[in-house]
Amino acid sequence: MKIRVLKPTEWSAYDDLARIHGTLFNRLDWVQLFGARMKIFGLFDAGESLIGGLSMYGDRRWGLTFLRRPPFTPTCGPFFASKAQNPVAIVEERRKVLEAMAEQVLRDNPAVCMLSLDRRIRDALPFLWRGFKVVPNYTYLLDLSREPDDLLRRMSPERRKNLTKAAKDGLEVRIEPDLHGVRDLVLGTFRRQGKAVDEPALDAVLFHYARPENSYAFSTCREGRTIASVFVVHDESTAYYLMGGYRESGRHHGAGAAAMWAAIRHAQSLGLTTFDFEGSILPPIERYFRGFGGDVVPYYTVNRAWWPVETALKCIRRSVF
Repeated sequence: MKIRVLKPTEWSAYDDLARIHGTLFNRLDWVQLFGARMKIFGLFDAGESLIGGLSMYGDRRWGLTFLRRPPFTPTCGPFFASKAQNPVAIVEERRKVLEAMAEQVLRDNPAVCMLSLDRRIRDALPFLWRGFKVVPNYTYLLDLSREPDDLLRRMSPERRKNLTKAAKDGLEVRIEPDLHGVRDLVLGTFRRQGKAVDEPALDAVLFHYARPENSYAFSTCREGRTIASVFVVHDESTAYYLMGGYRESGRHHGAGAAAMWAAIRHAQSLGLTTFDFEGSILPPIERYFRGFGGDVVPYYTVNRAWWPVETALKCIRRSVF
């Protein structure tokens, strides 16, 4: 198994494979949103045939090189066309892919590496063996083949109460054509929470990528004023909750849940099979997503840092927490 940066002449073949074996976050129209910082890699078999790929986002901070997943992108891959049939051969094939990926990172030798693997990757031992830290993260997946009443029954009492309260108080939920309004709510929410946001990347997603055939947004309004919004992207099978926000003034405990429920029902109407909440390990956010009744699914992040950088990061964490 070999890995290398693809030439532009190879991008079309890469995209064809990504559309069959990857997710929308592997496709060219997504990865090219992030400009020259994106590296698009191809995976090649022993016969030099392109069989898959992945992408990594290079960045510089404080004079140091960072290698990570792109902004607003849950995972970087890898994806590949599997040829193995035997269970042992399948494991060996997947490990060869991850070995190639790990060796590429080691060759690049960034000061900090933080990559999220495709959630279908269940075995990250090749990274562990090469000195990476393998850390589980979690998302929630909702099976959209269930009837709406069944989906409601699976929700937590708190989340159902949110929806009941929103309806009782006359909140209106509508599909949102104005992504500038979504942007304002997202930025406001991030700032209140003290989180940094890559505004050029946010604008690239909302105003260069988003189209009616690949995304949608829902907003909850109170007396004609938008107080919460959610934004979702999707491929042919899966909807991904990507971002959302709420207005501090006039906020309502049911506003976000009502918009999310409308987004879930819309995904069903499109014939999608799964709603991915792109969960968080932060307790309040994790609890909120968990309340919608999805199945918890782990995925792995692989991390590595130069020893002095890692030591400094540990000291920062201790001083903060």
